[in-house]
Amino acid sequence: MIPKKIHYCWFGGNPKPESFYICLDSWKKNLPDYEIIEWNESNFDINCCEYVRLAAEKKKWAFVSDYARALALFEQGGIYMDIDVEVKLPLDEFLVHRAFSGFEIKGSPFTALWATEQNHPWPKMVLDFYHQKNDFDLTTNTVFVSDLLTKHYQADPEKDEYQELADGIVIYPSTYFCLDLPKNYASHHFVGTWHERDTPNPFKDYVHAYHSMKNLADIREGKKEIHNAVNNMHIISADEMLNQFPLKMLIKHILRRIKP
Repeated sequence: MIPKKIHYCWFGGNPKPESFYICLDSWKKNLPDYEIIEWNESNFDINCCEYVRLAAEKKKWAFVSDYARALALFEQGGIYMDIDVEVKLPLDEFLVHRAFSGFEIKGSPFTALWATEQNHPWPKMVLDFYHQKNDFDLTTNTVFVSDLLTKHYQADPEKDEYQELADGIVIYPSTYFCLDLPKNYASHHFVGTWHERDTPNPFKDYVHAYHSMKNLADIREGKKEIHNAVNNMHIISADEMLNQFPLKMLIKHILRRIKP
């Protein structure tokens, strides 16, 4: 059973983005009886292995976090979340698993929200991977963990759907913990502290475009339906259009438009 603990990482000592506090409030609101643990230089040894030491030396804090999250889950168990993950509904029903995560998109199980019981072999394999590395590169945790799930646990990366794997691991579709949909359990906002630039991270738009295209592809005779809609010049009202968007997204858009 996965314990009621939330782990997140913040290394480097820089101020947290405003978006973090919105996500933190969502954790407290929907997971009120969970212990929330921040991992940073005060409670984590950045010299614990050569890879982490080199990442810290280069101030690549997201890569320090890659190791720290696996260590936290292996030693204590719980749910790891990136600081840009917003929780929308309680997660208690998933604690019965030995471990779980979800897809970002087809082909990419991800670690923005990742949970295991204490001493589970999945985070242990991640730790062993880093212990064997004597140099530092920019391979992210998401890439390695996705490869591990695919090659060792035989997850099918081409099926963005519910999958049960060995060692009690369950992988959920991207509609559960990633996409910013009106009704799902969590949304990954892809603030992208790892990509170290001031411009917005376009990956979130890419992920949502994938989801929209997938929905179209799943429609029976979808191509014919789209063709008919275009040829028949079906016009929808402004209200019908606005109803397709989450209220939060509309409010953000309005605020940007009226901001002096």
